[in-house]
Amino acid sequence: MREGWNVLVLCVLTIPSLTYASRFSETYAVKMSREGDNKPTFTRRAKLDQTIIFQDTTAEISDEAKAKINNLNRLLLTADSVDLTSVKNNPYLSVGDYLVGQSAGVYVQNPTAEPGTYQNILLRGLSSPQFNNRDITNNQAVVYVNGIPMGQENNFAYDIQRYDYNRIGPATDYLSSIDLSAIKSIEIIKDPIRLAELGPLASNGVIWITTHGGRSGKRQISVNGYYGFNTKPVVTPYNAQYEDLFRKNFYSKYGTIDDVLKYPGYLADSTNLNYYGNADWSDLYYSTSSLYSLDMMLNGGTDRANFGFFGSHTRNAISSDDADLQRYNVLININMLPFEWFKVSTYLNGRRLDRGRNRNLRDRYAEMAYLPDLSTPLSPNKEVYQKYIDHYKREVVDDNVNTNFQGNLNLSLDILKELNFTTSFSVDYNEGVRDLFYPSTLMETINYMSTYYGYTQRFVFSNRLSYNKLLENDHLFKATIGSDYSEDVYRYNYARAYDGPNDYIKLNVVEGNSDYADYLQPKGGLRVLRWNNKEQFHLHSLYSKFDYAIKDLVDLEAVLRWDGSSTVQRDSRWLFTPGASARWHIDKNFGLANLFNVKLAYSRIGKPVYNSRYATGPQYAANLGWTEDPTVSSYYGFAGISRDYSFGWTGYNLKWAYSDKLELAINNSFLKNRLTTVVAFYQTDDKDQIVLAPVPSEFGYVGQYKNGLTVRNQGVDISANAIVSPAKENALGWTVGLNLNVNSNKVTALPEGLQELKIGANKLKVGEAVDNFWLLENQGIYTASAQIPSGLTNNGVAFAVGDANWVDQNKDKAISEDDKVFKGRFTPKFFGGFNNTLTYKGVDLHLAFTYALGHKALNQRASNRYDFINNESKNSIHGIREIFQWQQDVDISKYPYYNVWSGTAPYRLDQDLFLEDASYLKLRSLSMGYDLSKLSSIVSLAPTVRRAYVYLTANNLFTVTKFSGNDPELVNFNGIYDGYGLPLTKTFTLGLKLDL
Repeated sequence: MREGWNVLVLCVLTIPSLTYASRFSETYAVKMSREGDNKPTFTRRAKLDQTIIFQDTTAEISDEAKAKINNLNRLLLTADSVDLTSVKNNPYLSVGDYLVGQSAGVYVQNPTAEPGTYQNILLRGLSSPQFNNRDITNNQAVVYVNGIPMGQENNFAYDIQRYDYNRIGPATDYLSSIDLSAIKSIEIIKDPIRLAELGPLASNGVIWITTHGGRSGKRQISVNGYYGFNTKPVVTPYNAQYEDLFRKNFYSKYGTIDDVLKYPGYLADSTNLNYYGNADWSDLYYSTSSLYSLDMMLNGGTDRANFGFFGSHTRNAISSDDADLQRYNVLININMLPFEWFKVSTYLNGRRLDRGRNRNLRDRYAEMAYLPDLSTPLSPNKEVYQKYIDHYKREVVDDNVNTNFQGNLNLSLDILKELNFTTSFSVDYNEGVRDLFYPSTLMETINYMSTYYGYTQRFVFSNRLSYNKLLENDHLFKATIGSDYSEDVYRYNYARAYDGPNDYIKLNVVEGNSDYADYLQPKGGLRVLRWNNKEQFHLHSLYSKFDYAIKDLVDLEAVLRWDGSSTVQRDSRWLFTPGASARWHIDKNFGLANLFNVKLAYSRIGKPVYNSRYATGPQYAANLGWTEDPTVSSYYGFAGISRDYSFGWTGYNLKWAYSDKLELAINNSFLKNRLTTVVAFYQTDDKDQIVLAPVPSEFGYVGQYKNGLTVRNQGVDISANAIVSPAKENALGWTVGLNLNVNSNKVTALPEGLQELKIGANKLKVGEAVDNFWLLENQGIYTASAQIPSGLTNNGVAFAVGDANWVDQNKDKAISEDDKVFKGRFTPKFFGGFNNTLTYKGVDLHLAFTYALGHKALNQRASNRYDFINNESKNSIHGIREIFQWQQDVDISKYPYYNVWSGTAPYRLDQDLFLEDASYLKLRSLSMGYDLSKLSSIVSLAPTVRRAYVYLTANNLFTVTKFSGNDPELVNFNGIYDGYGLPLTKTFTLGLKLDL
């Protein structure tokens, strides 16, 4: 039920799968009147047009006093709710894992299977460009837990990073801290009116999570646990002989004597068994890993007070590189009713994450912003690699800890019969710490140390006054006015040191008492470099909402908001946004037997900006660095400030960006509600977004920030649920759920009427998709001089035999960026899930398929594999050879043998030679279970057992795809596949859910 209704209904239903709720929950609740001592009475309309969905069995609640204090149990589910019945059988770790394939319009990007890493949850497409990791915060849906919006890490830390592969610090996704067993329901909020009620934080959509909480009645205990293992992937390792044969194809065709003399030493000596010996490194890198979870839930209470407690411990691990994550979770909910008109509720949740990260060389050097000599890679030999691993485990320190806390206090007062006042104070706090040390023995005699401490803090103070009035002729009017004030604080302290006196001093230890003279002075002769930053975002909102229901025929809603943000310039700080919707119950108008209603909704919602630089106007910066080293803070050792040329010019007249959302939803049921469908057509225009526009080069700035970017997403969400065979005691029951999203996006406007805008290696163009790849068209290879057009050049270099044949689009005989075209997009055109549940004599079987179609991925792993001469000669970070790259993970039959020494860079990434179809169909989950409490022997032995559900689950069983990489899901947020994503392998778990 939406917050703001002071009338509450709780019912008891147990169903095998989710069915459609024909009306939103609030429509059901407002059709209540009060008689006598606050006793609810139901109108005929409520019984006729509402199909309610519940996922858990709760104790029957018969009076309003009990209902008031079951605060966390009050949410009624809708058609956009996730069926957690089968999802909870899986060893999923993060919120994104819970949602994949479960609801129309939800697409989850997951670049790696490494536990605790960032995921990106998109609702109905990209609202803005996403060219690198720092852009994901502009597109990600917000997650609410019991009404508290979870904060996200601010992307300002990337300002001091040379590479953006990982954010400094523990780089752990906060959404990994939410335990699936603690969740009662998950609802996907896409309806424009409901988003308008929540305000700017909800501009990209909302994942609304409600946890289990207090419950009046007899004490109940639930204990759940599972144990399983992650299997090793099947790989084909190779040694230096295979690499030597691969490279000889190029040397024999195009190599000179000088090139041969520069042949890498580890390949030149075939007697070196460290490289030409056994390639058995995979025995150490991949290993079967265990995962487990144990949780306990306790609740109960009286009519005046109740409580809920939840505690859990989880270890999630994968079979690659010993990567794992351990989570600890404690949750408490207390509800009290001192008076019939006064309710008090509080929710507290503490969580801790300990993450064991991968040992990738690239991530190490990116953190250090330093590249050693890369000419000699790690050995593929097991014995040599074992020595490296032993030394790494013994000498390296890499501790990554996150602590999370959420809590709120809610007070609700019934001032009059129809008038209610609610106030709440909520806190969301996330803290991350990383201690890191690499010894000199791994770093060319130079050791490295860094420490990171950072936090994200949000508090929200909300007040709401609601008026409910049942009018004559069964009309109902409701009015709500309220205010929300929130403050976000983002902060980090980061320090690094190079070349310490020895490898025994592994941490930056300082005097923490500011009263001492050596306050914060490093011990042991370390020369420490420090970076500190702080960002704040304040949001104040005033809003009103009006509802009017005309009998059983029409429901009308309107929302008016005024939102003020601290990150918008003062002359544009406040934004007025309206919203309205109308639902027509066609089935009631015409007396139809099956459900049929149509809802049209529109809203405008402000888009928050978490960077206060835009509100400041012209500014100076203390950093004096450049792209290759943004952390330089002095000029020949002298501190200074300058205009922030590398960031861009921030002028005046920067305004709010906003999102216009329009939706037409058609809800139907057929065959006496055995088949229910929801078809929602939508259009979202995210307007006036700030983007870096070009300026004359003589200004010195990389660009100027301006409003004007507009991205339009259009599409349709389709959900269908069917009871193919009703569940009966001795008969087969079968329910099917299908969800599908069809989405297209395009740029409809750029600042100051520009038709195209280049951003780094990407381009935005009016009329083209915001996630299109911008590439050269490859037509093959020049095998003879006669094939090369006369005078054809690339950056002044003439083409020759062995070069790539790229299309000269403008016929100017010069291959350049002007010849690039838009080809393919990295978010799918079609995606969704297909779920089946079969039941027979108490045994249930769940199968969950996911699919994504019509999108592409750019195979950077293949590009780097072939472009070895350029990467190794430049000592580029792309020239790093990881231990897991001693395997056949690139289809070498797909690519021609170009001249790798050519100045035209024939294996450059920005060409369609490396563009691949990333469509896939995956059997993501299969689980089977049985409730042992149905057995008479169990009942006689343990009569207090309410449920003893035993289940077996298998994950990632197979994938159907044309993609040549390891997995089409393991693609970076910008559509580039680099091969660094740790693989998704088959997982098997055995679990027990015990209710007492």
